Amino acid sequence: MEDHLHGKKWILFFSLLFISALFLEALFMFLRPMHVEFNDFIGDLFGVYTNYVLLLMLIFLIPLVYAGFFIVKYAIQIRREYEIRPSLVNKILSIFLLIFIIGLLVGLIVVLEENAVILFYVLEYYLPFISIVLIIASLLLLYAFTDEVLALFKKPAKKSFISQTKRILPLVGTFLFFSWLLIMPLVFQPVYVIRAELPPKPLLIAHRGGARYAPENTIAAAMYVNQIGADGWEIDVQISNDGIPFLMHDGTLQRTTNVSETFPLRAEDSSSSFNITDLKKLNAGEWFLEEDPYGLISKDKVPTNLFTIYQNASIPTLEEALIYSKSANLLVDVDFKSPPESHPFYDQYFNISLAVLIAADYDSHIWVTSYERDWLDLVLAQAPDMITALSLDFSDNINAEEFQATGYDMINSAHEKPNSVLRDYYNNNVSINVWTVNMASRFQQLWALGVTSVTTDEPIVYQEIDNPLLLISEKTYVSVWVVSYLLAIAAVLLVKRYFMKKKSKELTLRNS
Repeated sequence: MEDHLHGKKWILFFSLLFISALFLEALFMFLRPMHVEFNDFIGDLFGVYTNYVLLLMLIFLIPLVYAGFFIVKYAIQIRREYEIRPSLVNKILSIFLLIFIIGLLVGLIVVLEENAVILFYVLEYYLPFISIVLIIASLLLLYAFTDEVLALFKKPAKKSFISQTKRILPLVGTFLFFSWLLIMPLVFQPVYVIRAELPPKPLLIAHRGGARYAPENTIAAAMYVNQIGADGWEIDVQISNDGIPFLMHDGTLQRTTNVSETFPLRAEDSSSSFNITDLKKLNAGEWFLEEDPYGLISKDKVPTNLFTIYQNASIPTLEEALIYSKSANLLVDVDFKSPPESHPFYDQYFNISLAVLIAADYDSHIWVTSYERDWLDLVLAQAPDMITALSLDFSDNINAEEFQATGYDMINSAHEKPNSVLRDYYNNNVSINVWTVNMASRFQQLWALGVTSVTTDEPIVYQEIDNPLLLISEKTYVSVWVVSYLLAIAAVLLVKRYFMKKKSKELTLRNS
């Protein structure tokens, strides 16, 4: 009996290894929309760029196949021989692989730092499905160990303290484990389990004009935003060496223009060190068509009717961007990139930019987003009809009451903020825009949480989502979950009882 039980313990261990590897494999599959960003993030960290997602998924495949093979092998073996005896090599290797997987996950969380929170949001979104897999696995194990579990209910022949402890502890452990499986999805309910009406769909603000589908921060990108019917675009504003605000995100021009060809001796100079006449000589769209940075052109996801416009895109001034936005009725989310302190217009940068915004006469469609409260206060004083949005990083804390006391119109926050904080903003009628949301699962969570708008590189994807996919009322969710779980356990016990009775009859017939 001890050998038999020992064998079952190793099936349990290999099952744990298999589930752990499968969990990580599935997690990276769910993160597919962020694979490019993940590879770039790790590449920037280590200075070596490769497909880290593919590499990790291949690594996770090793313990997955290894554990799966031995689960099947030992399941057949224990049915025939009533015991299994893994070799010492397999015991050591399986323990090492489990420790390796756990260590890799922990290391990944440490490396990603605050960005690791997206892993937990993915898990939350798929929690019901993950829970179902865990429950099926646990029920199979419950079936395999039913004899041992039922034996725990029998009164021991000797009622010593040690025998009582050995009997009760496994019973309590089993009860707590299945209680946890039942309670976990109820306590940590997904955000799409709603308690009231579904909030309005968030406005869609194309990040840099939809940087995955168009050359960022160009009029060509704004034309793409207008063509797909998004609500607006987010732009980054710098100031030229001669005092003209223009659109550019990076500190240099190398990534998104042909500056290395046009001004080879100045390729690494800061973007704001160029005069506007030199900036206008640069091509800001050809690189996008040549490099296909997100692989969407090759997949026919980028509209071909805009290719000629992309090919000839230039760096626009802020004034030009506002003129087009006004003609297309697009919201404009303005992000300000201050020049270096040595810049001739360093002290006047925001005032000059604000003057251009005011001159556009497009106030209510302009969102001035900034961490600088002095700048936002200036907007309140000079252009009260513009939307003032206080930017918050992941670690910045401000509750609804404190924000409302500022007099600003909106919070502009990283979407990694805790769901409870975002829901509290919605419940207190605080408008909030969140950046940069590139996963459909997270977008649907944010919709259910009541955010006002999302800044995204995937506006076309979210345009096609009419409702959060997994929306369900809290009452229905709880009822279905509890009933299904209890029925599943009852089914396992009934099946086990049936086979036990059948086996007993067979033994009786043999002996008669």
